[in-house]
Amino acid sequence: MKKTLSFAAFLLFLSGFAQAQTAEEIVNKHIAAIGGAKWANVEAVKSEAKITADGAPGMSIGMTMVAVRNKSLRMDVSVMGMTQTTVLNGETGWANNPFMGKMEPEPITPDQAKSMADMTDVDGTLVGYKEKGYTIEYMGTEDVDGTEAHKIKINKGGKRVEYSFIDPTTFYEIKNIRVEEVDGKEVESATTYSNFKTQDGLVFPFTMQQNDPMMGGSTITVTTVTINPLVDPKSFVMPGK
Repeated sequence: MKKTLSFAAFLLFLSGFAQAQTAEEIVNKHIAAIGGAKWANVEAVKSEAKITADGAPGMSIGMTMVAVRNKSLRMDVSVMGMTQTTVLNGETGWANNPFMGKMEPEPITPDQAKSMADMTDVDGTLVGYKEKGYTIEYMGTEDVDGTEAHKIKINKGGKRVEYSFIDPTTFYEIKNIRVEEVDGKEVESATTYSNFKTQDGLVFPFTMQQNDPMMGGSTITVTTVTINPLVDPKSFVMPGK
């Protein structure tokens, strides 16, 4: 009986080991496919994009985003002559929302700042995931718009989990589901990636379809990506009233 249990436990161990190996192999191929070691030279990324929102059909929305590795982020969304700015500066941040009548900048909550911090991870969640303290787990395959994609679970700690869906042919990430707790509520958001292009040896998705429970559905079409742009640190400082 003991031998049977030991053998069953051994098989379970082998199964878990094989899954870990599979996850690591897939992630390694993904990292190589999007630029590999070149990501280590990226300190900041600036992107400009156009947004179409399901809740505002036909409206022209522009977005500029600057992310500095593991430090700061500024996102400006402009529509109808007004600009909403959201900023993370270290461990704190601020935002205004003229569309809701909040013209003056106000501090964001600690949970909001923690959520935004992931966006300063300029090379994405999977590049250097071990050094970031994350663990990965192979979850089998799942259909993503007709592609039977590898599904990787990323345990980030602190009630933060991501599911990355990797194309088995290109090894690009074609979908991401993010689950986290923000201000006491569990929030899940999904993004589908397509229209991949190479910029300075690095691969970026230039089309992103988002499904955010707070913002609704939207499509982001990137027009330009700049690697290591000149960044003014003052642009992240909350202006005085």
